[in-house]
Amino acid sequence: MHTIRLNIHDSIYEKLMGLLEILPQDKVEITEENIDFPAISFETAQQKVQTAINNIEKEKVTSLSQAIDSIIQN
Repeated sequence: MHTIRLNIHDSIYEKLMGLLEILPQDKVEITEENIDFPAISFETAQQKVQTAINNIEKEKVTSLSQAIDSIIQN
């Protein structure tokens, strides 16, 4: 079996689910996931990106995992 992850726009979600439901149930397993990302304002995101760009120019860089942890915690 193969696994895929799709991001589906709300406007076509029901149509896609209807299509998937007509497929043989022993051949397709549907698992819905709801992933909540921490919400930040546009201004905060813009500030974080600008800080990151400035740090690159100053050669003050961190690993990707450290950067992601920092973003999530703030």
